[in-house]
This record gives sequence, C-alpha cells and structure tokens, in this order.
Amino acid sequence: MFPTRAYGHLRPPTPEQVAEYAKRHGLTLSETELEEAGAFIAGTLQGIDRLEELEPPPPPLKHFYRDPGRAPLPDEDPFNAVIRFCDVRGAADGPLAGRTLGVKDCIAVAGVPMTNGGRRQPVFVPTEDAVVIERLLDAGVTITAKTNLEDLGMGLGEGSYYGASRNPIDTRFSTGGSSSGSGAAVASGLVDLALGADEGGSVRIPSAWCGLVGMKATHGLVPSYGMAYMDHTIDHIGPMTTTVADNALMLEIMAGHDWRDPQWVRSTPSAGNYTGVADRGIEGLRIGVLTESLGPVGATDDVLEAFEQATETLAGLGATIVPVSIPLWAESSTLTAALMFGLWAMGRSGGAGYGHLGRIDPDLVAHFTAQKRLSGTDLPPFLRTMLLTVEHLSDMYLGVHYAKAQNLRLELRRQVTETFESVDLMVTPTTPVMPFELLNERASAGEVMGRMPFSATSNTSPTDLSGHPALTIPCGTGAHDLPVGLQIIGSHFDEELVYQAAFAYESVSTARPLAALAAGRS
Repeated sequence: MFPTRAYGHLRPPTPEQVAEYAKRHGLTLSETELEEAGAFIAGTLQGIDRLEELEPPPPPLKHFYRDPGRAPLPDEDPFNAVIRFCDVRGAADGPLAGRTLGVKDCIAVAGVPMTNGGRRQPVFVPTEDAVVIERLLDAGVTITAKTNLEDLGMGLGEGSYYGASRNPIDTRFSTGGSSSGSGAAVASGLVDLALGADEGGSVRIPSAWCGLVGMKATHGLVPSYGMAYMDHTIDHIGPMTTTVADNALMLEIMAGHDWRDPQWVRSTPSAGNYTGVADRGIEGLRIGVLTESLGPVGATDDVLEAFEQATETLAGLGATIVPVSIPLWAESSTLTAALMFGLWAMGRSGGAGYGHLGRIDPDLVAHFTAQKRLSGTDLPPFLRTMLLTVEHLSDMYLGVHYAKAQNLRLELRRQVTETFESVDLMVTPTTPVMPFELLNERASAGEVMGRMPFSATSNTSPTDLSGHPALTIPCGTGAHDLPVGLQIIGSHFDEELVYQAAFAYESVSTARPLAALAAGRS
C-alpha cells in the first residue's frame, strides 16, 4: 500500500522541547546528547507517522435511527435524573423490544454527546457504541436518556456539574452515586431500565438508596469497552432495574467476551442462564453473614434491623445462615485510596490506560487530553486532589504504597474466595448507612468533599477490588422511610446462584413495593 500523503503530520521536537522532556524524567544530558536524541526522535517519528495510513476502520454501527435529542425542560425531569433526552432505536424485535433504557452519561452511545457529568470542552460525541449498548440495541431496547452522574464518576450524590439528582422516594435526600441519575430515572419511572458503572459501589449504592435491584457482575464478565474508564481493574458496567427478572435478563444480554474489551481475564467468559433460575429456591444453601460488614463498618441501627429481618427471611426459605469473617473487608477504603495510582495512569494515558489488549478509541483519547489541557481547572475537586496526592507519593515515597496496596488487594481477593469454600453465598447490608440529606445552597469544593459519606462504600468497594459478583435488592426501610439494600455476593462467575437467591428473596419479601414508597412524595 502506497502512502496517500506527500508529507507526514508529526513534527519533530525543538531542542528546547527535548531538554524539557529529559528534565521530566530526571535525565541530565549534554548538548551533544540532546542533539543526538533530537535527531533520533525525528527519525522515529517518520516511522510512527505511518500509523495514520495503517489505522483499521472502527467497528461498524448496527443501528441507525439516532436522534441526539436535547436537554430536559424543567417540568420534564423533576428529579434531575437526565442530562439529555434522546431517541436511539434498536432492533424491531427482541427480548427488550418496547422497553426504554437510560444510559449513565459516561457510556458511549454513538451520535449522542457524552459529558461524564462535567462541563469540560470540547464535548466528546462518540462515533462508536459501547459493547453493552450494541448488545442491548440488538435486543430491541430504545435509549431515551443519558442520565446524570457525579462528575467523572467521583462522588456520592452532590458532585455533578448538572446538579444533584433527587431521590424520588424523598427529594430531600440523595440517590447515592455515582450512577445517581440512573437510580432516579428508574425509580421515578422515566425509563424502564438503566445502566450504571461501578468502581466502588456506583451501581449498587444508588440502586439500594432508590429501592432498586442493581448488579455488579464478576469483573470481566461484562465488557467495559466504550465507557469512560477509571481503572481497568475495577471498572464494571451493570444493570439497574425494578425487578430481579429484568436485571437478570439485562445481564444475559450484556455478558460475554468481546474482542474490544480492555478488561482481560484469564478466560473468555460467557453469559449464564440467569433468568432460568427463578424457581429453584435456596433450600439447603449455606449463606454466610459477614461480621465485618456490620458493626466494624459502622452500620446504623435501622440498617442492622432491616438486615436481620432479611437474613431471617432467607432462613425461612430453607437456607442455613452462618457467620463468616474476612479480616481485610473493613480495610477496603485504605486499599482503594492507595490504588489511586491506577486513576493517575488513566490521566497520563489520555483515558486509555496501560497494559491491556483492548481496542482504544483514538477520538476519545484526543478529547480526553484536550479537555484536560484546556479545562483542567474544571476537573472535579476530588480528582484534582487525588492526582496531586499520587504525585506526592511518587516523588517523596517512590510510589511503593501502590505495591503494598496491590499486594493487600490480592490478599483480600484470596480471603473472599477462600470464604466460599465453606458457604455458597454471602450477604451484607449494601450500605451500612442511610441516604444523606442534600444541600439546598452552594458550597465550596472543600465543603462538598467533606460531606461525602465514604462509609457508604464500605460494603461495596471490597467486591470491586476482589472482582466477585454482588447484587443489591430492597430488604426494608430505615430512617425517613427510605430503602435499605441487601447485598448478595457470590463466587467468581457464579451469577446464576446470586440471582437464584435474589429471585427467592424477592418472591416472599415484605419490603414495600417501590411504587408504594414513592407514592405521595414530590
């Protein structure tokens, strides 16, 4: 194949640029060495410029009716759940035909602007669908909304540039985050189904606080290609629904290996028959109650009461309830904080990440880098402080805290996996605390960060770190008549058993229906 351009697009660096690059890496080069390096770089760039002519075509779009829509009018979205209404239509037939879907606005839908919950410019308009979007459109769903979220997925309810989503059950309170709008949209009936993304609990927390069913599947089961990544080792996309059946159906459609996926696992996972376990029951199963998920993480009395009633219900269904212990469980916040290096690496690589074999969207990298350079001051405050913290740990302490955290993470994973040698499933409260009351006035970045109830992630972030599947289902109410979630945790790739227990619990649960919870509230 002959070149199609008379000259290349890559320009060699000036001598001053070479000197600056050397300084960044702690290199002290003589004038002769700088000159030699510059000449070598210029030659190397001539070869790299060939990439422009070898770039493979992007995956083709499969569905073409795409109205990017508009921002909602005030009376159309009373819970501030939506960033943009849109109309993207899937197949005419399929298991989700006639159902509407809200998509967290960090997941790519081709032709529809993707804000990540922020105001950075230039706004990215994807030309490719995320893998999960492609699969759900194939199943007949219609995407009607891009939903609100915490800016870049960092926060628990008050961090979106578009303002906080309001809990449809009681608008004084948070939906939780970061998939805040997805929770509010499903709970209020704006959409039938929704997608969230979960790196520390961001599917399960808003699902629990809005009285929904939310699933974070085994890491690598659901392809993450097409989302705005936080860290490939903890990125998850998950379904948020009002029923276990809808949730199981969505996961059946979304799950399974895809060649584009950067979440490589040591297998090629495939979807299970999650909807087919609805009538199996749980008689004879051994279910572990994780002691570190209760008092040690500060579970409140109302949460403990609802959780105890849930375990009694499971026992009444024939399960054997036994206490289990995972010593590192309550330390997950420490491990997550030290693993900020993964997020830092995403920032340094244009949002693509390192060390994976998945496809990278060049347009997304270009937009991410342009936004960081042109609108760096508009990065969310929590992210800015995290990046500065990592720079300090790298400069002053040689980055060894990442190594220590990674080794402890592997130990946590081992402890969780080992627990399943004695029990079939584990249960915890989804969050040890109830939803918090939202601000009704402006506050400084420091004040907003100080209000984040990080304890809410104490029982969700461990399974992001360990990769085990975890589902939340409503199990009662606590303070202010807001929902409490029961989290069901399974072995790696054992989603069928998790859903089996969820179906059984849902069939006899005395938790008030979502519609009853929301009735009469504004």
